[in-house]
Amino acid sequence: MEGEKEIVEKEQLLKDEVSVQPCTENQELRSNPFVVFIKETVFIIVAALIFSFIIRFFVVEAFTIQQHSMDPTLHDGDRVLVSKFIYRLSDIDYGDIIILESPMNETDFVKRVIATEGETVEFKEGDLLIDGEYIDESYVKKHDSNSSGPLEISEDEIFVAGDNRANSFDSRIFGPILEDDVVGKVFFIYWPVDRIGYIN
Repeated sequence: MEGEKEIVEKEQLLKDEVSVQPCTENQELRSNPFVVFIKETVFIIVAALIFSFIIRFFVVEAFTIQQHSMDPTLHDGDRVLVSKFIYRLSDIDYGDIIILESPMNETDFVKRVIATEGETVEFKEGDLLIDGEYIDESYVKKHDSNSSGPLEISEDEIFVAGDNRANSFDSRIFGPILEDDVVGKVFFIYWPVDRIGYIN
């Protein structure tokens, strides 16, 4: 009986060792510094990609200005940050500089909002009138001498123009645009270095 008991105890001990062995190997694998480093690195990269995707497509996106229609406020080659979320929290206002989808299905445009829904816009020999009142546009580089309007801006539309008024393809030509065509508001120049700063 004693010999039989000893054999049973040895068999039970062997089973315990076998059952414990895989867990010990997995634990050693999990605690391996190289494996931990790889897992953490992969997690960080994936999280960063997801975060950058969310930031770019829903919050802020970088654009490079490739036109002269907003001189001298924005120069050709300026790199800017555009808030794509701000108009979910506030209305589009007069004076906002925006990126908008081109009505000609080409590259995006950058323009200044000069009239919003319900307002009547008119140009007299290049001077801007909103609801019959002359507007001081100190940001305009060069006025042209054209006259047009008056035109009342419909609901959910805006009227845009370039600061380089004599060299800008804008709402004076293609008419008001839908607010839904606005990509976002330009708020910061981050390149070149000598032009870094917020845009008023």
